[in-house]
Amino acid sequence: MKNKFKNIWIAFAGLLFLTSCVDTVTPELNKGVQVVRYMSAKPQMVRSSFVLVYPDAQPSDFVSWLFSELGAAEWPDSEAYAEIDPTVREQAKAIGAPLVPKDVQIVPLFPKIEMGKQVVVKFDNARGVIIVEGYLDPQKPPVLTQEWKLPKPDSLAS
Repeated sequence: MKNKFKNIWIAFAGLLFLTSCVDTVTPELNKGVQVVRYMSAKPQMVRSSFVLVYPDAQPSDFVSWLFSELGAAEWPDSEAYAEIDPTVREQAKAIGAPLVPKDVQIVPLFPKIEMGKQVVVKFDNARGVIIVEGYLDPQKPPVLTQEWKLPKPDSLAS
């Protein structure tokens, strides 16, 4: 019985350690992911040019739009800009918008070797999902992967 509790305690301690390591490694990458989540969330999408330009609203369309001139014009402000103008952070907080992290690049489709820390935005149209991968080093595997469904065009109209 003592061994069973000891094994459970060791497993719990190991899990706690691993969880704390991930949190200390990826907070900057998580900020980048939050920007993409914000931009692809229904409340933001209905106010954006995305559904006008891409009425079928496929995940591949979203990635194309996000990195186009139209999409880039709708990105939230950056942490770098907030350092210059402190009201930017207050305004972003008031509307629930994240700030684009200053030390992480957000890029489409593939990691960019020359860019260092980055969040890569991908898609899977068959499953209707946006996929993001976070890289601390673009020459190594991602340390973070998340995916979520892109809202359907009919749900954006309501």
